[in-house]
Amino acid sequence: MNRRLTILMCADLVGYSALMGEDEALAVKSVRDLKSQLLEPVAANYGGEVLKRMGDGWILSFPGVEAALSCAEEVQTGLAEHEVIKLRIGCHIGEIVEDEDDFYGNGVNIAQRIETEAPPGGVMLSEDLFRQLSENRRDALSDAGVFKLKNIATPIRLYQWRPANLTTAPDAGALPSIGIEAISFAPNDSDTEALATDLHDGLMQHSLKRTGITTVDAAQDPVTPTVFLLRGRLRVARDQGRFTLSLLFREDMSTVWTNTYEGDTSDVFAFCDDVLDRAEADVRIQTIQHDGDRLEHLTTDQLSVSELRARAVNEFFKQTLEHLDKGYGALERALALSPNDTMSLAMRAQARINRWSIDHEDNSEALNVWLSRDLDQAVADAPNSDFVFWARGMYRLRMLDDLEGARFDMEQSLRINPTFLGIVELRSQLALREGRFGDAIEAQDAYLRLGSADPFRLTRLGLFARTRLCLGDTEAALQESGEAVNLAPRDRGLHLLRAVVCREAGDQPGLEAARKAAQALDKVASIPAQRIPLPEEFEWLNTALHPQADPV
Repeated sequence: MNRRLTILMCADLVGYSALMGEDEALAVKSVRDLKSQLLEPVAANYGGEVLKRMGDGWILSFPGVEAALSCAEEVQTGLAEHEVIKLRIGCHIGEIVEDEDDFYGNGVNIAQRIETEAPPGGVMLSEDLFRQLSENRRDALSDAGVFKLKNIATPIRLYQWRPANLTTAPDAGALPSIGIEAISFAPNDSDTEALATDLHDGLMQHSLKRTGITTVDAAQDPVTPTVFLLRGRLRVARDQGRFTLSLLFREDMSTVWTNTYEGDTSDVFAFCDDVLDRAEADVRIQTIQHDGDRLEHLTTDQLSVSELRARAVNEFFKQTLEHLDKGYGALERALALSPNDTMSLAMRAQARINRWSIDHEDNSEALNVWLSRDLDQAVADAPNSDFVFWARGMYRLRMLDDLEGARFDMEQSLRINPTFLGIVELRSQLALREGRFGDAIEAQDAYLRLGSADPFRLTRLGLFARTRLCLGDTEAALQESGEAVNLAPRDRGLHLLRAVVCREAGDQPGLEAARKAAQALDKVASIPAQRIPLPEEFEWLNTALHPQADPV
């Protein structure tokens, strides 16, 4: 057996199976063209050796890092305008063991996993390779973030390259980045300084846990450029603290968002924990909302799996039926590229559950089998993900009415990440289904603190109003349903809800106005009026908000 350290390249023809189904001759010709003209001869020019051909895929070996990257860049540049052939290329350094029949090595497995994360038409490299490149070559690559590759124990940071015609926007393919500045403070005393330091360190720790963003401590490193800057000011007077946080675009220092958090500082630890939980949720929402521009110039079929997930989230945040469908389409594309991608499976399942609720669909065995399979696979593959447990918990609650299963998943998600904001929704709706309306309202308070910055505010208001109605608090339900219809006067579902609330509150003029408004609008699905889990005696509320229902 022969051992050697080499630079490994894995290349895969995107959409080969679909192409075989549509035009077998063209699919075969594409593979032959790659073998005779477009890939293998180019690799040979850089000292590349074909280790294995696998129908629509190749594993190649190169003598050096620069040779492998140069080959990958030349191949992808040559294919950039090709009408049929799109390759994904992944590169890694690793030892291989060869015998007379085959070759083996963990580096091969890693290179194959890296290739599945590459964008069509692009190249993805491991950090081990990136470190060995010259500075000029490094500058041409974008930091794609840290990836948890399937069946690979240690997360790996990857770097991405695209041809020039696909990188017209700044930082295309790079992760969004945020620099967190030192917190300014007053008065200038040791206790206030210590609290400001704790807040800065807490913001850093929360941000570093996120896999979708690169975090820089701008207090220690003010030079490294980032997309966003997070700037804070702390003011303490007696036992009251006011912490103002602003998110800025670093390029022009324009303010994206700002918010102020106030609280009792007599217990500085409780103040710090409360502020950090609220601020982390706000910053996460704002960076996701404003991150879509970096990939806007790329079509869905030019995005990698991780980029498709990011696009899906960005579409979901826009909260229209059209954008929900676009987000779902992005996840379908991600799973076409990588059928077993854990997060894409869980995200697609959650999106389908949401659409089921919005459309007030009937339950079906086929749909439940599909969702159970995908979510169970996601949990098995990512047992340390708060999101996948939350997604399965929402499925078990909303579609299966499995309260114990939902509670188990909620507890697992909380164990993994006690500050995960999504768990509030699961806790609230579980309490609502069990008739614990006071507990549901207490859980919903976490959302109220997000204020107008919450992109899901309309949906929250729809949930809040129905919870208050179940509790018998018609005054609060009137206030929340009134705010909702004023924010979205063209949403028929909200007018249906308003009519129900006015009837229960004995507000006849309000009831007539809501009926008139609902009757003037088309019968279409409403995101804020989606079906929610309710005790049997309140299920009439869901019936009243069905897209085809007439006003009460």
